[in-house]
Amino acid sequence: MNESRQRWLVLLASLGFSALLLGGLAGGWAVWRTLHEQLQDPNFLNQQLERVAPQGGEAAKPAPPALIRVSVAERKKIQPQRSIIGRLVEVRKVTVASEVTGKIVDLPVDQGTPVSAGQTVLARVDDVWSRLAAERSKAQVASAKARRASAQAQLAYQQAELRRETRLSQTNVVTDSELESRQASVQDLEAKAAEADAAQAEAEVALAEETERMSRSVILAPFDGTVVEKRAELGGYVSPGNPIVDIVSRGQVDAQLMVPESMVNLIELEQSLPIRIDALAEEVRGTVVSVTPYGPGASRTFPVLVRLDDQGGRIKVGMSVTASIATDSQREALVVSRDAVLVRPDGSTVWVAVPAEQSEDIRVQPVPVTISARMPTEYAIEPETDTGRRLLTAGTKVVIEGAERLTPGQQIRIVSLQER
Repeated sequence: MNESRQRWLVLLASLGFSALLLGGLAGGWAVWRTLHEQLQDPNFLNQQLERVAPQGGEAAKPAPPALIRVSVAERKKIQPQRSIIGRLVEVRKVTVASEVTGKIVDLPVDQGTPVSAGQTVLARVDDVWSRLAAERSKAQVASAKARRASAQAQLAYQQAELRRETRLSQTNVVTDSELESRQASVQDLEAKAAEADAAQAEAEVALAEETERMSRSVILAPFDGTVVEKRAELGGYVSPGNPIVDIVSRGQVDAQLMVPESMVNLIELEQSLPIRIDALAEEVRGTVVSVTPYGPGASRTFPVLVRLDDQGGRIKVGMSVTASIATDSQREALVVSRDAVLVRPDGSTVWVAVPAEQSEDIRVQPVPVTISARMPTEYAIEPETDTGRRLLTAGTKVVIEGAERLTPGQQIRIVSLQER
């Protein structure tokens, strides 16, 4: 394609694009002018209003009453509390280790096996060498006893002869040299008897050691608990100090709480605290057994242990708990359900149900309130205005469900859970 033909094609494309652009501008101007004329025409506007107006001149139906649930505000004595989240930990945990050397010939427990103190066998270590050593020690004890008995008998005989010859020496029947020889024999036998005593004692100590080693080859549970981890297997070789199993105690558990520094002085040893077991949705009472006076610097909290009964194993180590700690003395206050208070950045509000004076209608009004105390399921509140104090008193019905969609003065209908 030559250069002249290329210029013609570019020129034609430019003309076509320009024509298209001009046509679009002309069409847009025509549409705008038509709409402008229609909006200036009263007849056209009336026609549009008639199209959206209700047919037959009927009035618009009012919105149906909003469905809500309510509870009743009460005035009663309360004690402000603060919730502290914690977890359950074991009272005791131990790693049971072998005290002897040998091969594990029996390991009857597994992870989760309950054990009893001094009764449940955790493991048996092969004691064949200890038994052989014990038999050898028994033989040595018997031999030492025989040597000691022989030495004692000879010593007794020589001592009797020495006493007799001492008497005879006074009448010159026995010479001094014979008497000295007899005395030397007695001293030699006394030394041999002492050696026999020492040998017997040493053999008896060795026998006791081997007997004790044999007894320690059977490893028993140190306390009532549950096996939580196996550290060895059947047939494995262990030495003194090698771990066999891990056991945690049962019967009691501790709730470990990290209490803020502003509240730790509100807790004392032997104090009774309510503890909610979150997983079981149950509340139990426990006793404070430890308040550690040392807290990590970054968190500014202090460890506190509250001891609980494990209720036959229902309450388990690792479950999360919530403790309620009183932060002030008991006082009287207006109390509503926690669900009745709408907490927002600009303030807290309670919606109250107000019966109409001349009809059966019930309408709602918002009451700004200040939360003076927070309990696990209730809030103590104080209305902020005079109108609020007249509307919200003891016995007033307050909205606990559906308040998010309400407007002031809106008609409502109270329903129960059965109706829903």
